[in-house]
Amino acid sequence: MRLVSLTQLNFRNLRTPRVDFPSGVVAVVGRNAAGKSNLLAAAYLACTGEAVGGKLARQVRLGEEEAYVAAEIEHDEGVARVEVGLGVGKKVVKVDGQAAKVGDVARVVSAVLLTPEDSDLVHGPPAERRAYLDGLLTKLSLRYALLHREYSRVLEQRNALLRAGRFGAELAPWSERFVALGTEVCALRERAAVRLAPLATEVYREVAGTGSLALSLSKAQGELSLEEALAAGGQAERARGQTLVGPHRDDLRLELDGVSLPEYGSRGEARTAALALRVAEYRLLSEKHHEPPVLLIDDFTAELDATRRAYLLELASATPQALVSGTEPPPLAEARIEMVDGRARRLEGDRA
Repeated sequence: MRLVSLTQLNFRNLRTPRVDFPSGVVAVVGRNAAGKSNLLAAAYLACTGEAVGGKLARQVRLGEEEAYVAAEIEHDEGVARVEVGLGVGKKVVKVDGQAAKVGDVARVVSAVLLTPEDSDLVHGPPAERRAYLDGLLTKLSLRYALLHREYSRVLEQRNALLRAGRFGAELAPWSERFVALGTEVCALRERAAVRLAPLATEVYREVAGTGSLALSLSKAQGELSLEEALAAGGQAERARGQTLVGPHRDDLRLELDGVSLPEYGSRGEARTAALALRVAEYRLLSEKHHEPPVLLIDDFTAELDATRRAYLLELASATPQALVSGTEPPPLAEARIEMVDGRARRLEGDRA
């Protein structure tokens, strides 16, 4: 896949209405706060329908009420156009001019974004790892995207009833639906973890040269079925006014040589494990689409030693297109875009 062009209006601090991108390794260079990360975030949003950094309102330039990004992405079967409109608490997605959902975008195009914050996948709270797994599954499976959305809606309604003290017959149908959806969400997550594990293990060993990374799904209910766990914890959840078991409390267990990485891993080990997770994501998406996704690497030098940086740049050079940001261009960059105060300028003399 190749990001042909990116159009934007009022996205963060970006000022250039349209940027065209060639194939190969494209360096996005500039000083800190020049807009490099924002350009990659806009590209990721336009390639996936997913915003980087949480709340939609944070994607809109200060003082504005709405923002817009659009991308033309070339893939094996042609060119797709994805448009995303953002406002306060709302997101409107179109694919080739037709109203769409995020899962619909993932059916035709995709991208993988690597950032310095990826180490939070390891040392951050379980919510970070759940978000990673959910994001990957949404790209791999439209069914999962729909299931997870419905699960979240049912969970919200069930929690509202618990907070209001409305139990018994009123809560029962929501509990039954919660169990059905949660069980299927968990099953799909387990299948994804099984596919992800050997890829991440292989990449970690390729990068670090030593150590065995293992990952698996850690379920909040342990060995109990979700129905059994819900029944066993009924009194506690009524007292606390919230659902205490289910996929919304699961975790992705990460271990290095049998030792918990979130608890005992060093910063370097966390960065390598996070890199392994992202490259495993990249390989799974390449398998799904039968071609590599767009690769976006933000601040390629951050917290990486020479060995890990070389691995990352080798991956970028082997990809049809990789956008790589930094204060200096990476080796082997075939084109360069300079960012100054949110404005993007293609430097003369670079290959088109």
